[in-house]
Amino acid sequence: MRFHTVGSVFQELTDQMKAFLQECEKNADRKIGIVELVQILPTEENFLLFFRQQLKSCTEFMQAWRRYDADHSGYIEADELKNFLKDLLLKAQMNYDDKKLDEYTAATLKIFDSNGDGKLCLAEMARLLPDEQNFLLRFQGVKMPRKEFNKVFELYDRDESGYMDETELDALLKDLCQKNKKALEEADLPLYKSSIMALSDGGKLYRTELALVLCADD
Repeated sequence: MRFHTVGSVFQELTDQMKAFLQECEKNADRKIGIVELVQILPTEENFLLFFRQQLKSCTEFMQAWRRYDADHSGYIEADELKNFLKDLLLKAQMNYDDKKLDEYTAATLKIFDSNGDGKLCLAEMARLLPDEQNFLLRFQGVKMPRKEFNKVFELYDRDESGYMDETELDALLKDLCQKNKKALEEADLPLYKSSIMALSDGGKLYRTELALVLCADD
């Protein structure tokens, strides 16, 4: 949403809301993102900002993804999303009822389900994170077709175990950083590695989990 589109209601906003919009006007792209916009909503409606505050890091987010994608489908479906939001509310000791939880679930799907399939893929769900913490944004430019991904996985799975361990993933990420210097930063390798390994099964990163990050077909 561009700033001028809300100009017609600007006079009706409180001083705090006006100050927020004026600050957004200073952004280089002169746009207000959806999660920025909810910051001017009443507290009761401002659930997205609350959920963002509960996710302290990208690694924590990836751990949550693995936990709530209970059927390992590669998607968080409506019931799984509801459990995720419910547990965040319980963790923060926030009061809620089933009706409000249903509203939060439906609203989250409406905002982040970009293709309207009624479920969230990893990239869609990760939009709950602040951009500076969302390392998956960096990997959008290095994703590869399924056929190429399979070849890469087999190349770096050096012991042919069917999964990558931390050392094998480290080698892959270092090479990706070298080949994609405009997108990936070598200084952020520890973040990339810890976040991706959060998807692993006891230190075993299987093809399906790594595909969530690197395969364009997913």
